[in-house]
Parts: sequence; structure tokens; C-alpha cells
Amino acid sequence: MAGAKRRHLGFRLIILFLSITLIGTSNLSDRTGSDRTAHAESESTAGISADLKESEPPSQKEPYYYDVRKKQEINKIPFGKNQIVIQASDYSRKSDDAEVTAGTYQGQSDVLLWSSAKGWVEYEIEVEQGGLYGIVTDYFPLMDNNRKKRRSSILSAQVNGVYPFREARSMSFEREFQNEPPRFDADGNQLQSSIDEIEGWKSKPFRDSDGAYALPLLWHLQKGRNTIRIHVSQQPMAIKSFTIKPPAAVPDYEEVKKSYPAVASMSKESIIIEAEQFIKKNSTSIQAQYDRDAFTTPRSFKKKSYNTLGAWGWYKGGHAVSWEFEVPEDGLYKIGMRANQNLRKNLSVSRTIYIDGEIPFKELQSYQIPYASGWRAYSIDNSDGQPLKFYLKKGKHSITMEAGYEPYMPVITKVEQMVASLKAVLDQIKSATGNRQDDQFRVWDVEKDIPGVTDSLRQIKDQLNEQVEKLREINKEVDIVAQTYRSSAKDIEELLHKPEKIPTSHLTLGAVLEQLQEQYRNFMDAPLQIDKLYVTPVESSFPRMEANFFEKAKGMFATLMYSFEDQNQLVEQNGDVLNVWMMMGRDYVDELQAIADETFTPEYGVKVKVNLVQSPDLLILAKASGILPDVALGIPGVMPFEMALRGAALNLQTLPGGDELIAKYHPGAMLPFFYNGGYYGIPETTSFKVMFYRKDILKELNLQVPDTWDDVYKMIPTLLQKQYNFHVPPEDFSAMFFQNGAEIYTPDGMSTALNKPEAFEAFKKWTDLFNIHGLERQVQSFYNQFRVGTMPIGIADFNMYMQLMVAAPDILNEWAIAPIPGTRQPDGSIVRWAAGSNPTSAMLFNDTLEQKRDIAWKFLQWYLSDETQTEYGLNMEQFRGEAFRWNTANIQAFINMPWKKEDLKVILEQWKWMKDVPNVPGGYMSARELANAWNRAVVPDSQALETPRIALEKGIKAITRELIRKQQEFHFRDATGNVVRTLDLPQILEPWKGADIDVE
Repeated sequence: MAGAKRRHLGFRLIILFLSITLIGTSNLSDRTGSDRTAHAESESTAGISADLKESEPPSQKEPYYYDVRKKQEINKIPFGKNQIVIQASDYSRKSDDAEVTAGTYQGQSDVLLWSSAKGWVEYEIEVEQGGLYGIVTDYFPLMDNNRKKRRSSILSAQVNGVYPFREARSMSFEREFQNEPPRFDADGNQLQSSIDEIEGWKSKPFRDSDGAYALPLLWHLQKGRNTIRIHVSQQPMAIKSFTIKPPAAVPDYEEVKKSYPAVASMSKESIIIEAEQFIKKNSTSIQAQYDRDAFTTPRSFKKKSYNTLGAWGWYKGGHAVSWEFEVPEDGLYKIGMRANQNLRKNLSVSRTIYIDGEIPFKELQSYQIPYASGWRAYSIDNSDGQPLKFYLKKGKHSITMEAGYEPYMPVITKVEQMVASLKAVLDQIKSATGNRQDDQFRVWDVEKDIPGVTDSLRQIKDQLNEQVEKLREINKEVDIVAQTYRSSAKDIEELLHKPEKIPTSHLTLGAVLEQLQEQYRNFMDAPLQIDKLYVTPVESSFPRMEANFFEKAKGMFATLMYSFEDQNQLVEQNGDVLNVWMMMGRDYVDELQAIADETFTPEYGVKVKVNLVQSPDLLILAKASGILPDVALGIPGVMPFEMALRGAALNLQTLPGGDELIAKYHPGAMLPFFYNGGYYGIPETTSFKVMFYRKDILKELNLQVPDTWDDVYKMIPTLLQKQYNFHVPPEDFSAMFFQNGAEIYTPDGMSTALNKPEAFEAFKKWTDLFNIHGLERQVQSFYNQFRVGTMPIGIADFNMYMQLMVAAPDILNEWAIAPIPGTRQPDGSIVRWAAGSNPTSAMLFNDTLEQKRDIAWKFLQWYLSDETQTEYGLNMEQFRGEAFRWNTANIQAFINMPWKKEDLKVILEQWKWMKDVPNVPGGYMSARELANAWNRAVVPDSQALETPRIALEKGIKAITRELIRKQQEFHFRDATGNVVRTLDLPQILEPWKGADIDVE
């Protein structure tokens, strides 16, 4: 026996040795055979702590550029010396899907025309001396007259087969814009200006798309042959050349000051620049703002005037604004500004400052502007508080400010490590406890049962306290993020004092994890509001920039007085003016008012007043007061039904052309507006649901994009084995119910249909996703987990889509969307029914005077028309940035928005299967009790989980009671409970053919 064991042991050792050898050989064979590739891979991880490399998700192997650059400095990697110019059209290879051609564009020949944002091209270059190089490209964003291509182009770059740092995955090449002359409405209020693109060839170095760093990215190229692969992932462009050049060092202030000539400016007057009068900006998101401060100019208390720039209209890294000014005499000048930096408690913000297109000295790289409680005078000073001096020659100059957040990068990189470590701790706890949180009476020996967990938590606690101190160094005070970190450290410390509580502390640790994931985004936002810039001779003092007590008091009094003359007072009912209430933000109201003044009023001869209304509850109060508007827009989807139930809404089918307007919308989207045989509202916006997935992670796991729920069930074990998961919004029951033939109500609308066999089956499938298949019951932020790669696939809506498009350029090429998983039917077909939801809707009222009802209907038809919805949506995005993408429910206008073609195809495919829950009296109880039933069947507490059937049956009883009570209140049943009349709900059985639109 002993000999056999030794033979088995020897055999196992041989197998182990061969396995290691084969693995090593396999790894070598996967490389290109070039030592440069090996070097690039090792460089990308060298010097990064072991815990970072272990904790990073597989989808994002590269370290931050910040860490790579520190390692390069430690290793004394030299700057390169020679400059190399690559003609973009002279690529050596390209991918099959790269739509690139060589040609002439805007006066330049031999240009690479990249007409579709996909695919890659490669270049082979010979480098005489290895070292660090910058890369500059000459480019021209392809022109577009329909306003669909106003975003930046985004490129990624690989060197010798690898991304040397994660920022290489996403680098932005912006367009430039200028504002047209001011626009005003009929009341003299200023509107956001129209925008013109500044066309022309541009030159820009490779920089990260988040704008984190003040200086261009540096790339380590080896001596000899190097391969550079360029990939375009957003917006087509023409590229003339790539110039690889040694980086230019930015001198410090003392060095620059020595070169100043001994002259003094003869002028003593300050040059004052109104911030809103800029000459160019590199994003349509940068917006002027209205401010009523007593010292803000142009002063405007009564009429709206866009008299400042920025705040949350200028916060994203990389977004820059330029101003021009005329210097009367050669001389030394100082620069100041009247600014408001109070949007994030005690957090400083950064602006890189350029003079005539160049950073004059290091002190202006990521220049920090400290927090203050209101409008303050800021001078561009050195660390000692003395104004920095700028030598300017007589003539025209420019000043540019670019948002960034480089001072916070040391904290951001460490937070990501803490997030990964805390997730590992939670996974350990889940494995040890079987993911049970209800076993409160078990006595745990944590060191024995979950070894290492206390050490990990202690390390996270210490790191949190370290970050508090780092933030204090940056901001000089304890800011809002540092307070959160300090609180989280205390929570962990309390757990460490009672380690036996750790296995049942999922909620505490989950809250800490959520705070870590959410709070660090505060570092990346840099809102700053500027009223004026001052260029002042050094011998002179800055003009006064702050209001004194009496001026502030006068301004507050004037603001109060004019508030009583607010033009949006709801009691004002002018019979000659069409009164429209809109329950959206001020930007939406202003744009609709402008379009109505320009288009509707000239055509119909009726003035329109669009009023901003804050709450839909005002409609109910207005009904009681007799001051209902003529048209209501932006109201919740349930409001038309509630108003119709009380006799206040107008049946749109009774109006001429009503059936034609209704037919333009998906019947499933119209369900919530149906009552008593008619439709009392129209969907204004939509919130499509689709499946988001990370292409890179699924490829790494060798998983296919699931087409049905059966496919999802098959892929979940693989995801869970790799510490991933699939996201399904716990509150969304629509897909499971509708795809399995279950309805919420019976066809007559008088009873719940949740007591049908198919409903019980659907409810069990819904709860089984979490009880059996292991989906997360609570997800702090699917967006955050999707972005970092820990939850690489799941179902979400329009808001998730826009978050990824606007705020996640680093993974722009790594994710895609697909229709939500469907359910295969006995005939082999797949149905994908799901609620689309109607975030906002529009309606008319019975109380509208007879002579105005016709014009109100014409206005609603005009507003919901393809032309107006298209113009409105494009204007919102043009004037206010891509975050204002208009998700109109008008499908023809929807396809006219600047969607990616491949995404639009997916959205339209899912649009066919939209099916919202109809409204019935007391219907609010259905969603409430379904959620309660889900909690009873899925969420552990001190009581045992209920079976899905028992949980749902309890909910059915409560729903039935409330439906009968409300039906009696609104006379659908008599006092004894007998049915008097029915609702007779429309039945949606087939996908909508209106979404069959060719978008090629």
C-alpha cells in the first residue's frame, strides 16, 4: 500500500510538472513572439501592489496611467528624442469591419476617412531610441448637418498588442462650438443660444476621455519596430496624421519669471471678461446659467438673463472654455475671477489654465480652486498666496480653462483597491454562511470559520483612514467624501470589536461598499460657476468682486418682490392665451416655449404660455379651484387615468384625428391611458428596457449573449463561479408575467388575474431567479458594477443607457445591448413582452372652454407630431448636451435622435414587445402587494421564507379587497358588490408592426 501511494504521488508530481510546463508554453505561444509585447505587458503591471493585481476584475487588467507613470519615474524611463510622422492613410493592416478609405477631405489629401465608428487599423513604426513619447493627431470630425453627430470622437490605442494603461482604451477628440447671438422669448426672457460648430482641422495629443490628467498621455516605445493599433469607438472622423514626438516639459513659475523683460504696463485698468461671452467650447454640455446675485452682471432680477457660465453646466473632466481679450500695453498682468465654487462641501475643483493655447508654467496644471460658501473673489496665486504674474504683449490673447481632477487620482486608485477587497470579504462571508442572513443565533468563531476576514477588514479600515488624511491634505478641510470614509471606517471598527457579528453584517458591509462606489465619483465632478474674469496690471488692484451687506440685502429684497410677479402664477388664466402646464425641468419648458413662439403661434395665430409646474398634485388642486390648464405635459403616466376616473380628463378619441394620433403609438404603451372605452392621455416619453452586456467579459468567459431565459439559466453558474452575476431589477415582474401568458387583471378589468395558474407559475419563476439561480436580491448600483466589470450583464432601461454613453467613455467599446431574454413558445417562437413604462405623458381636460378646446387639441397634435418632437429633441441635445437626450415615445422622432445604428436596431426590436400594465380603480395595490409577496418569498428576515404560492395568495386577498372597495367608490359595483359596469381592457396579443423600421 505504501509503495502504491508513493507511485501515485510520483505520478501526480509528474503530471503537475507537465501541466506547469504546458501552461507556460501556452502563455508564450499566445504572444506575438516579440520581446516588445512581453515588455509592454510586464510594464503595465510592474510595481503595482499584489493586492491590486489580485483584486482587479478580469475585464480591466490594466492599471491606471497614474500608477504606470509613477513606476516609470521610479525606473527613470527617459523621454524619447526623435520625432516620427505617420500618415494616417499608410496603415499596415486593418480589421474587416473598419470602414476606412484614403482620400481628400477639406483641403487635405491622403487623408484616412473613418466613416463608421468601428474597427481598427495598425501602423508599424521604427524607433531609434526607446523611451516615453507623446502622440499627436491631426483630425477633422466629419461634418453633419442634421445635428446627430455632435459628440466627441473616441479612440483607443494599443502598443505592441496591449493597452499599457486603462486610459488607453478611451481618448477623446473633441469638436469645438460657439454660441450664436442671444435668443429671447416673447416676455423678454433670454433662452439658451443656438450653437454653431467651429469646423476645421484640429491638432490634439492623446489624452484620456475623462480629462483626469492635465498633460498628454506618454507611451513607452521600445527601440526598433513597434506596432500601434488605433480603434475608433465613437463618432466618425478624418485623420491626416499621427505625430510621435518627445514630450515637452512644462517649466515652473520661477523659471519662467526669470525670462520676463524688465517692463511695466502703462495701463492701470483691468480687462473685464464676461464669462458667458466665450469664443469657443469643446462640448455642447457647457452651458451659461442665470444668477440673481446682486453683484452678478449683467444684472437681471425680473427677466431671465444667462449672465454666468458653468456650475453643473461645466463639470466634466476635459471640458474646456476659451475667452479672448485685448491687452493695451506690453507688461506684467495678474488674473482673477469672480466665481462660485460651493456645489460640493469642502471639495476643491481643478482647472488647467492655458494662455494662448499653452500652459505657461507647472503651477497652472490642475490649478485648485477651493470651496467657498458663495460668490468669491479668486486670484490665480502661488502656494504662498501671491498672485502669479503673466507677461503679455500688446494685442489679442486667449485664456482657456479645462476641467480635470488629477489631484484626486491617488485617492481614486486606492478606492478601487478597497472596493475589490471589500467585495472579496463579502464573497467570503457569503460562501461561509450560504448567503443566509437570518441565522442570528449561531455562534461564530470568525478566525476559524472565515479565516483572514478580520485582517482584510482591518486593512480596509486603515486604508479608509489614510484616504481621510490624503483628502485633508488636498482640500485643507474634512470634505463630504472624507466624512463618509471616516464614518465607514468607524462602522468597520465596531465590527472588529465584535467579530462574531461579522457573518451577519451583510447590510453594514454592503452600505460601506455602496458608499465607496458612489462617493469617489464626487472627485471626478468639477462644477465651477464664473461670472467674470479679470486681467489686471500687477501694479493695480483687482476691482471689487463681492457684494457688501447692503447690496446683498437690496438684491434679496428685489428678488423677493419680483417673485410676486412670477409669470408662472397659476391663477392667471388669459382667455386669449393657450395655457400649458409642463412638469419637467426649466430647460424643457424654455425650449418648448421657444419652439411654440417660432412655429405654433405664427401658424395658428394663438399665443402659448408654457408654465413650469413642480408637482402633478397641483392638477388635482387646480381641478378643485377651477383653474385647470388647457394642456398638461410631462405628467406621470397614471395621472390621465386618475383624472378620467374623476371626470376631469378629455377622451382624445372623441376629437377629430384622435384615432390617427393614437394609432401612431404602440397599443401596449397606450394601455395605461385606457378608461371607459376611450384613451385619455398620450405617452410623451418612453423608457425602453434592454439587456446590457460586457463584450470583453463574455468573450473571456466564452459565453454567448443569451436569447432566452433558458440561456440565462445556463450561463448563471459560470458567472457565479467567476464571482460575477446577472442583474434583473427585483421590482420588475413584467417580463416573467407577460412572457408566460399571465396578466395582472381579467379582460373585464374587474378582478385580479394573479389567481390564475399561469400567474402562480410566473411568480415562482420570478422568485426562483433569486432563490434558486442566485441573482442578487439587492444591487447598490448596477451601473457602477457594470462599469467596473463585476456584474457584466443584466436588464436596465434608458437611464442606464445614457449613463454609460455620457459618463463611462472608458468602456465605450466594451459594452453593447441586446433585446431582453425571451420565452420560447410551444411553436418554437420567442416572445419578449416587457413593460416599457411611460415616464411622462400628455393630456387635455373637460374643463377647457369650448372655444379653446379646439386650439388646445391642435397644439397637442402639433407638439406630438414627428416634426416637432424631432426638432425639440435635437434642440435639447444641441443646446444642453447629450445628457438631455430626448427619449420621445414618438417612434419616428425617436429614430431621428443621434443613436448608434446598432443600438437603435436593438431598441426597435424590443419596442415591438412593449406592454405596460393597464390602470384600474385601486390598481396601485397590485404593484404594492406583488412587491410585498416578493419580499415574503425572497428576502430573509427573522421569519422563515414563505413559499411563492402562499406569498402570492396573501397578496391576492389584499388586492381583491382594494379593487372591490375602489370599484364601489367609482360606481363599478353597487353597495352589495354586484358588478354594474366593466372596464373591458384592450388585449395585446401580437408584437407591434409599427416598430418594423429600416434604419440603414
